[in-house]
Amino acid sequence: MHSLPLFLRAKAFHLALCLAFLASFAPAALRPAHAAPPATYSKDGVSFDHPAGWKVTEDVVAQDTTRMRSIDLEGPNEAVVTLMFSPFFSGQDIEKFAATAARNRADAAKANTAQQARMGPVTATPITRQVAGKENQGVSQRFVVSMLGQNLPHEARFFKAALDGTTVIIMTQVGDEDAKAAEPGFAMALGTLRFSAGKR
Repeated sequence: MHSLPLFLRAKAFHLALCLAFLASFAPAALRPAHAAPPATYSKDGVSFDHPAGWKVTEDVVAQDTTRMRSIDLEGPNEAVVTLMFSPFFSGQDIEKFAATAARNRADAAKANTAQQARMGPVTATPITRQVAGKENQGVSQRFVVSMLGQNLPHEARFFKAALDGTTVIIMTQVGDEDAKAAEPGFAMALGTLRFSAGKR
C-alpha cells in the first residue's frame, strides 16, 4: 500500500553497492487459482522465471574495469530483485557486503532531504533460501523507514552464489505489509536463476 521512497529503490541501491564495492519454488497454495503462467527472462546467458505481472526494468553492464552486470526485476508494491554479476565478487563476504549496503542506504536517506525520511537501526539475521537450485545461506536485514509520520517496516535480503565462472550477488527488498504477496515471486526468480558463460 505504502510506496517506498524513490531513493530506496533499485537504482539507488546500485549506487550504494558501487560505493561498497568494490528448483524453482512457488508453492501452489500461495498462487491464486487464476494466476497466469510464469514468464521467463533469458538474455546473454542469464535466465530465470518470474510472475507474469513482474517486469525486468534494467539489464546493464558497467562501463569500467569491473564490467559488473546489473539486472532489476520489479514486482507490485515496490518489490524488487537486483542481480549483480561479476567475477570480482568471488572474494566478497556477504555479511560485510550487506552491512556496507545498509550504511550506504542510511546515508542516501540523510542526503535526500526532500523526502525527510529516516532509517531506523538494522537487525541482521541469517536466512536460507533456494538460489539457482541450491540451498544458500544469506543475510536478512530488517529496518524501519520513518517518513511523514509513518513507520514502514522493510526487509532486504542478500545472497551470493558462484555460477559458471562468475559470481552473483542478489538483493531482494519489500515492505513488510507486502512481503507475503511478494514472497512467491522472490522464490521463483531466485530458485530458477541460471547462468551460462557460453551463451554470452
